[in-house]
This record gives sequence, C-alpha cells and structure tokens, in this order.
Amino acid sequence: MYSPNHGVIIEFLRMGSYVKVSAFHEASMTEVSIVGDPKETEQKLKQTVIKKLNYVLNKENTRKSPDHAPKKDHKGGIII
Repeated sequence: MYSPNHGVIIEFLRMGSYVKVSAFHEASMTEVSIVGDPKETEQKLKQTVIKKLNYVLNKENTRKSPDHAPKKDHKGGIII
C-alpha cells in the first residue's frame, strides 16, 4: 500500500489528445499508468493514478499473504 514514507514518482506525458500519467513506487519497484483527458486537472489525474497504484500494491500484498496461498487437492491439482 502507498505510504508517505516511501517515495512515489509521478510523471505526466502529453501525447496529442490525451495525457499519460505514470506512478512509480520506489520501495516496491511497482509502476502503473493511466491515460486521461488533458483538460482534467493535474490533481484529479494524480489522485486517479495513486488510487490505481494503491489497488495494485494491495493486490500484490494479498497475493503474497499465506492465507491466500492456493490450496492443493490430494491428486496434485490446485483448488480454486
């Protein structure tokens, strides 16, 4: 999850009729990006990319949790 104690680099790149916003979380080496309307405020685009970064970081942490490890059946398969 995003924390103010860890650095996040945000980059805005204008590409014609849209703007690409990328966020890079330094501690986890995780990067996400969104494509937005260049007429939208910088703050709104930042909020959106941070929200996506939080989602991805939380998803990765949940996947690494031992509670969410795949369960195996007695035949060698994985129970979903």
